[in-house]
Amino acid sequence: MNKRIKILLIIFGALLLILVATYYFGYIINTNLHTDKKPAIYLYPTEDTRISVKLIVNGTISKDIPKYPKDGWDVFTTKEGLIDNQYDYLFYEAKLNELELPEDGWIVAYTDLDNWFEINLKQFGLNQKETSQFKEYWLKELPKSNYYEIRLLSKDFINKNMQLIIDPTPDTIIRIQFYFRPIKELKEIQNPIIIKSTRKGFTVVEWGGILDN
Repeated sequence: MNKRIKILLIIFGALLLILVATYYFGYIINTNLHTDKKPAIYLYPTEDTRISVKLIVNGTISKDIPKYPKDGWDVFTTKEGLIDNQYDYLFYEAKLNELELPEDGWIVAYTDLDNWFEINLKQFGLNQKETSQFKEYWLKELPKSNYYEIRLLSKDFINKNMQLIIDPTPDTIIRIQFYFRPIKELKEIQNPIIIKSTRKGFTVVEWGGILDN
């Protein structure tokens, strides 16, 4: 067997391993071009208090409101969720070095997105204000298409690549990060089971998404 054939066999074997891994473990994409857009972090302490929020991102933070200091946000938050007397939530965007997608998800017609968000975000545990602000942003952000492929990033991926360190420690954390991809044709995809979160005690809610252009 000559050297050229050996190299071709090695390349073929590597491609085969990638295909097998993708089939069993979902999609793994290494890129720094996928931006996690407008993660919004809501804070609901049980009493008015000062809260420290630190991000550890596998990538770079590209936008932030209010300005994200080196040691993280240190904000005064009321029990109603008002941050520093002016913000509903802490905002940032991040360019991630890695993106891992699950195999399951949803295919939603563009014209049905509003209703789909209204129903499903509440199932994930978001309240009406959070749901309305999510829709206000994403219904304008998603370009018109026949359908959208929507996948929910796993908790393991989120905690590994967008770690939140909050002091005092929340009693409930709800983090919803979607991947959106516009598609032309309807296709079949296995839908995940939504497990609704119960909000109790000091609650933190975060929503955001990645648009695949």
